[in-house]
Amino acid sequence: MKTKLNYLFFLLFSFAFSQELPPIVKYSPSIYGAGNQNWMISQDKNHFVFFANNEGLLEFNASSWVLYPSPNETIIRSVKVIDGRVYTGCYMEFGFWTRQKDGKLKYNSLSKKIKNKILDDEQFWNIFNYDQYVIFQSLNRIYIYDTKTGGFQIIEAKNNISKSYRTKNSIYFQSINEGLFEIESGKGKLVSDNPILKTNRIVNVFDFEAGLLIQTQLNGFFKLVGSNVSKFSTEADAQISSSNVYSSQMLSDGSFALGTVSNGIYILTKEGKIKYHITQSKGLSNNTALSLFEDFDKNLWIGLDNGINCINLQSPMKSYIDDTGTLGTIYTTKVFNGNLYIGTNQGLFYKEYQSFHCFVKTAN
Repeated sequence: MKTKLNYLFFLLFSFAFSQELPPIVKYSPSIYGAGNQNWMISQDKNHFVFFANNEGLLEFNASSWVLYPSPNETIIRSVKVIDGRVYTGCYMEFGFWTRQKDGKLKYNSLSKKIKNKILDDEQFWNIFNYDQYVIFQSLNRIYIYDTKTGGFQIIEAKNNISKSYRTKNSIYFQSINEGLFEIESGKGKLVSDNPILKTNRIVNVFDFEAGLLIQTQLNGFFKLVGSNVSKFSTEADAQISSSNVYSSQMLSDGSFALGTVSNGIYILTKEGKIKYHITQSKGLSNNTALSLFEDFDKNLWIGLDNGINCINLQSPMKSYIDDTGTLGTIYTTKVFNGNLYIGTNQGLFYKEYQSFHCFVKTAN
């Protein structure tokens, strides 16, 4: 009995990283005709997808790609479609693109109106909209553009701004070593200077139950309710701590997509269970996910350090990748009493049907 238990444990461990995965469509730089890195993603009402790319604004209409060079020949860091306009931010420049009669996009600069106020070497990494306002975030400031009056308000932080975040009812940003702030009446209002929110780099902020769910770069999720900060534990906490989360997205079903610098992407259920962990060895083009975006059809787009991938999370088709080679060649399958059985040249294996569990070899 001890030998069989040890063997079962070995198999469970061996298949811990094997999983059923949805289809992944890969687009390399040679296919889309632009730079390797893709920093932010957005989509318009016609379902055209836009990418903030190293070489400019990249547009995909589901069949062909078009590259629009950035207005000052620098890397475009941010893109956001708002009311038919495609807003972008790059090095010391931000503005919007509009569709012309010939179908092409034309750029209109907004930053030139306040050119004397733009800081040297300032880059614009994020764009949000809130009511009539469009917010452009650099690492130094937040610029609030009023689309009705054409005026600007500028928020300056004492320290650098690591990132900004949009929830249903608010815009937040983190000032390094100061804490989490909310934009209120054109100014930054301190929400919390809890040490956890001062020392951990915040990747994203989500509406959650009675407060906020704050996702950090290395230490997972925390809940902020009033002034109280508490840990929200997930199955991925140990892996995240060594993976360096760079991007994240709450998906339409309440689950979370996390993009890392060195370990691909994680899809977590809203309860924090690991649904998928997809890496380069599992089908991604690259292990560094710079940006994530869920489109209208609930596909997950990934802007990578080298290329673009699209995961069809709604597909009924899944593939099971056996990294260990333990399964061998599959000859037959059968669903019986809630389990999926597969017969291979290495024996008979089974797993609970339509579950995230791994295959286990039946006893001889």
